[in-house]
Amino acid sequence: MDTLTITIGVSILIYIVIGSYAGRSVKELDDYFVAGRRAPTLLILGTLVASVMSTAIFMGEAAFTYDGQFGAYLLFPGIAVTGYMLGALFFGVYLRRSRAPTVADYFGRRFQSRRLQQFAGFTIILGLGGYLLIVTQG
Repeated sequence: MDTLTITIGVSILIYIVIGSYAGRSVKELDDYFVAGRRAPTLLILGTLVASVMSTAIFMGEAAFTYDGQFGAYLLFPGIAVTGYMLGALFFGVYLRRSRAPTVADYFGRRFQSRRLQQFAGFTIILGLGGYLLIVTQG
């Protein structure tokens, strides 16, 4: 075995040990999915922004810059962060109050419509699928 394989194997074992230890406190789905509803808004916003910034900056905007479109590299990160902050401040409040774990659940509960909930879920899947394609294609 080479050093790289051993390093990857050891890191996977460390992840399993830490996950097993941390997973003992997870009793319900809400504990896992939404941090037991104890995480502050700033922490949730930070994780969302970090997620979108990591994929967008390291893959999408890097490809724009490589193609010579430096303006996109300057504009898109700021627009993405602003959008997430405004979304968390204006729409996140209603989501948290409703105690819905997902946006689709929120729409289903708010309008008492299973069909609308399914449509919202389908729309989210299409949007995230498109986002995945854009990010991976550059």
